[in-house]
Amino acid sequence: MKKRKMIIVAACVAAALSASGCLSWTPGWKDVRDATARESTAALLARARGEISRADDREKLAILISTYERVLESDPWNYEALWSLGRYWILMGVAYTPEVKGKKECYIKALRYCERGMYTNDAFKKRVDSGAPVWEASDDLTAREIEAMYYWYASLGWYYLECMNPLEKLLNMPLASKNREMVYSMMEINPTWGGGHPLSAVAGYYAALPFFLGGNLDKAARYFEMADQAGAGWLYVRFSRARLLHARTGDREAYRKDLEWVVAQDPHRAKSPYPWNVYFQREAKKMLARDGN
Repeated sequence: MKKRKMIIVAACVAAALSASGCLSWTPGWKDVRDATARESTAALLARARGEISRADDREKLAILISTYERVLESDPWNYEALWSLGRYWILMGVAYTPEVKGKKECYIKALRYCERGMYTNDAFKKRVDSGAPVWEASDDLTAREIEAMYYWYASLGWYYLECMNPLEKLLNMPLASKNREMVYSMMEINPTWGGGHPLSAVAGYYAALPFFLGGNLDKAARYFEMADQAGAGWLYVRFSRARLLHARTGDREAYRKDLEWVVAQDPHRAKSPYPWNVYFQREAKKMLARDGN
């Protein structure tokens, strides 16, 4: 009887995993339409840069995203527009989309735009056209494509954290190794890029994973410290350190110190982009309020 119960439980787990399925998507460079408009891409990009300084809610962020998408209607392979769409579709999912279905759509859009940005590199294009997966072909990418690399990594990470139940996370554990390869490629290119984005990515990787899958809080602390030194003035490092590291270690003093620093900064003058700073400060205030209760 006991053996039979174990078989039934195993069968149920297998069925659940099978039903969950592995995450898959159409590569971002597929089905790209030719230009359908003839607007000035330089003027649209300049408009988008101005809109960044005002995008502090869902509506304004949607306007910014729309401007970048208009760039692609005239120039389907414009690299600045592609990686920027990765950055801001992630923010739309993280900050302004509460339902899981909507978050999935946001993160997949971000991921695909970033893949399209990577595809503007000829060596990468040749590799993936020959059948290599994105994470393997990433070692052909250069400093020019590092923005697309980072937001590809981030979109996949947010999808995993926010859009999968425990069974789906178990089934999709290979995503962690794929993301790790992208992080390693960024580290080889420039670990201090963007105020230490690659360093922070390594730190977050060690902090978020359980120890039996490679997680290591001591290593996470060291990499967050290096990222903080490289990213002085960027809000994301200390926000991420509080959320991913201090919350796990239980160091309430360090947790509050990092979050209070984030809240105290001027979101317009901090080096990280204003729309993301609005989110970091909003969430930091919530986290501090919960910690005080």
